[in-house]
Amino acid sequence: MEYTVGDLAKRCGLTVRALHHYEKLALLCPSGRSEAGYRLYNEADVLRLHRLLAYRHSGLALKDIGPLLDAQDPPLLEVLQGHIAQVQAQLRRQQRLLEALQRVAERAAKHEQGVTEDLLVTMGMMRSYEKYFDEDDLRRLDERRAELGEAQLRASEAEWPALIRAVRSEMARGTAPSAARVQALAARWQAMLAQFLGEDAQVKAKFQTMWSQESGLQRDTGVTPDLIAYLRAAVGSGSAPAQAPKGGEA
Repeated sequence: MEYTVGDLAKRCGLTVRALHHYEKLALLCPSGRSEAGYRLYNEADVLRLHRLLAYRHSGLALKDIGPLLDAQDPPLLEVLQGHIAQVQAQLRRQQRLLEALQRVAERAAKHEQGVTEDLLVTMGMMRSYEKYFDEDDLRRLDERRAELGEAQLRASEAEWPALIRAVRSEMARGTAPSAARVQALAARWQAMLAQFLGEDAQVKAKFQTMWSQESGLQRDTGVTPDLIAYLRAAVGSGSAPAQAPKGGEA
């Protein structure tokens, strides 16, 4: 079956101008012309357009899409499966954002203090997670959260800020890391981290890298390198516990 430029634009929700622009950039050229000289697009052209739009939806610039379109000619099922995976990843990111915003909104509804600051921290933290963790990492973290359950998540999210303050308080007092109360705090820290990160060494390593490099997270949460060094000394194991975000967000 063949489609005119107007038909194709209408069926895909595009403008004729957009299709002309893609043609000008050699991203999508009609395979034929009618006797009257009108552009005609066949099924292969439709498949190429679908791939083009899938790449656009994934955030790629038009200048980067051309080589991808020309490098391969996958069957329709493969293209659809790839697009489905992209959309699913986008939905998961949106779901994480929705859940985070809902938690902040609940606090706002109760007129609690510091909600605006928490919103900023939440948004910054989500950007950092997407910067350091790939979609497979985030999926595994989502699974950990689901295993914990909503009640445990909320309890942990409430405990993290208090735990951070307690550690910083002992540091300010000059309490030795070997003191029993500091070691108890360090043990609780590690136990809570294990809830969110499990035993995934790759995720733990990325988590530590993120926290060591993102000064904004350190500033906003109080989980600074000196605090981690203090906990490391308390644990006495020679390896620092992974840094925890405010609320234990994963």
